[in-house]
Amino acid sequence: MTPISFTPEVIAGMVGFILMLVFAYLPRLRVWYAGLQTEVKRYIMIGLLAVAAVTITLLSQYGIIPTTGPVTWLDCSKVILALLITNQPTYLIAPMTADVKAAKLARSA
Repeated sequence: MTPISFTPEVIAGMVGFILMLVFAYLPRLRVWYAGLQTEVKRYIMIGLLAVAAVTITLLSQYGIIPTTGPVTWLDCSKVILALLITNQPTYLIAPMTADVKAAKLARSA
């Protein structure tokens, strides 16, 4: 059995999924986040994804995350794409808790 190759993109996919879990299910954070305006939520998530992409790229460049070849800043765009691909769709299909539904209703009222 061949081992999993933890490339920066694979790690970004996991980080994107974990970010979704945190903002969808961490009790107080999920209600606060659901009550924010849509634009504010987008800016927060884009900022967090950008920070994660730069962090993953830097960790790969300095050898903390082992890679098979050199990692360039062009690869950072692939990492951002991997973060977006895993984060946004999974957040949209994740079931909403009752308190999140209530916070969204309160925001729109």
